Amino acid sequence: MDHFENIPSLADLALEYGTITQDQHAYLVDLIHSKKKENSQTTYEELLLDEKIVTRYQIELLKLIQDYHIIRQSGEAFGKRAVEKGFANADDITHALKIQKRAFKKSRNRKLIGDILVETHVITLKQKGAVLDEQAFIARRSREICKDKRPGEKSDTSDIKKPNGSFSTERQGLQKDETAGEKTEKLSISVSPDKMCAWIDVGNTEKEENSFIQVKDLISALGLVNGVYPDSIIQCFLEAGYSKFPIACVDCSDKLQKLNGYISYIDGAEAKPAEIRKGQILTEQANTGLGVRAKNVYGQAVYFASVYDFIVQCGGNTGFSKDGLKIKAKKTGVPSVSVDRKVYIHPVRNVLEDADFRYGPVEPYANLSVSGTITGAYPIMAGSVKANEIRGGRLEAIGDLFSEVGITDATIHVQGDVHARYVHNSRIEAFGSVYIENEIIDSQIKCSGKLDCPRCRVISSDIYAKKGVVLAGAGSQRTASCSILAGGAHHVVGLAGAILDEIDGIMAGIESLKNDRQDLEFKAEKIFQKMIELKKFHDNAKAKKNRLSSEFEKNKDLPDKAILAKTQKLITAYDKRMNSTLGHLKALNDTKKEQDIAIKALDRKIVLSTEKAKKEIFLLERQLFAYIEAGRQDDGLPLIQIKGAVSSGTRLGGIFNQISISEEKKSIQAEERSDQEENLAIKISKL
Repeated sequence: MDHFENIPSLADLALEYGTITQDQHAYLVDLIHSKKKENSQTTYEELLLDEKIVTRYQIELLKLIQDYHIIRQSGEAFGKRAVEKGFANADDITHALKIQKRAFKKSRNRKLIGDILVETHVITLKQKGAVLDEQAFIARRSREICKDKRPGEKSDTSDIKKPNGSFSTERQGLQKDETAGEKTEKLSISVSPDKMCAWIDVGNTEKEENSFIQVKDLISALGLVNGVYPDSIIQCFLEAGYSKFPIACVDCSDKLQKLNGYISYIDGAEAKPAEIRKGQILTEQANTGLGVRAKNVYGQAVYFASVYDFIVQCGGNTGFSKDGLKIKAKKTGVPSVSVDRKVYIHPVRNVLEDADFRYGPVEPYANLSVSGTITGAYPIMAGSVKANEIRGGRLEAIGDLFSEVGITDATIHVQGDVHARYVHNSRIEAFGSVYIENEIIDSQIKCSGKLDCPRCRVISSDIYAKKGVVLAGAGSQRTASCSILAGGAHHVVGLAGAILDEIDGIMAGIESLKNDRQDLEFKAEKIFQKMIELKKFHDNAKAKKNRLSSEFEKNKDLPDKAILAKTQKLITAYDKRMNSTLGHLKALNDTKKEQDIAIKALDRKIVLSTEKAKKEIFLLERQLFAYIEAGRQDDGLPLIQIKGAVSSGTRLGGIFNQISISEEKKSIQAEERSDQEENLAIKISKL
């Protein structure tokens, strides 16, 4: 790293990407300086881990970004030297840097610029070696100058040209994009053509603490007044680090129900059957596809329904009638409507043993009752779940989940409530509330309801509950600190974020195809240029051969046979050159034809993939808006009540603010509320 300029340290990168705070960064810098005075070889990586400021996974991500800084700067230096020597032009280097960036982003392949330029026929191996030799000489000369300078004298390295230090860095979950040293710092809002949805691109705002204020100011300045998402949802998106996310959507599903004469035999029916027979009607409506009178995001009256608006769709074990106006049961079972507005039928299934490898896969979407243990042998997608115990695996449920004993080593997503005696080393997400009797250890729980556990102690876990938290105790002096946040929309934003990542993945696939086409087109153009050069060389050789042949015919009767032999030898040499050139031309022509065919095939693939991607993204966005709409229905409650001991280091927070407990407390209440100056803050009081 000493051979490069402007390579940030791991501490600098951790601060830049919000992994650590400014105070923590200052503390680390002071600590590393004191270690150096003691002649210690301690690194920032060791300090970050020893101080338990970041995890090993975060360290690896930061090191990955640092690696990219190094190879990018090295590539820019190589490219600059190649341009100065006339081996390549600026466009060639820019294209090679793009290929390098894609290779690193796609497979973490540290591909060198010199190798890329050789592969794309921009420079030869000999030219690559010449650039590397010159760079090595400059590096040696720089070291000699630094070594020979007197104390207090600055090194004169003005003749040694170095890269300017402009980089592009990207990582999953923390996105930062700089092009030619220009940062996108301005917020921008894009509104859909029907003016029923709005998305914000926050770019790379450096003042993260002002991001929420900037977003709200921009929303107000653009006159968005209808369908704007609550502050808690916008703030959680900003905290999660998403550069682009939805901020408003007008939902017309209720009006569509009235307009289309929608009737449901699932919810709200007085004589609701406990079980629906196969073939029975679950929902019906008189019309479909009608527009409604509504107000768009600007508050303007329109006669329209957003393309994302729908009443209900078919889920598992259900299907539409031929006219598309009714949804019928395909199996006998208990009906339900999911959060993303899909109608399901859940057959009742009782397992009188463990749900393990011996039992085999469980029927999808069943209301499941397991007398033994769910072992995680197979992923489970169910209606509601009742089990003696859950150990391992992944489980998703449309309804509630009950575990008589507890949950261990599991990943659980439910749209109802969760009930258990304990939770160990698990991740739970629920649209409803969570009720744990005894303990939560080494786990993460996110819910859109309340975490209501008055006899439960939380140890080394992260809790996010929208409608408040009630606990018996939090933290331990012998374990990692707990984080308990209430009032925020972390659960819904987490689900929405997963959908946004999936959309990004689809778009990245299309972009990858376009990049492949661009690479092929670039290579084909280079080959065509080589063919033109070879054709000129062939024509020149042919002209010289014809001239020599003419001279030979004129002078063949002269007595000096040595001149004739020399001329004949030159003619033969030009013949060989022409034949060799024709061979190269034929090979290059065949290669170009293959690349032209590949380009056409890619064009067809891009068209088909783009159409498929549009459909997939449409369905994902419709699910995204349904999730967020469900999450915005009720206000959050930023209130945490802990009746027992709260260990020092425990982090308590609301929607906008967090506070760390400096010393052990007992029986406290933490609430985010406005002070006399109307500033939100966490207020801690006795219960």
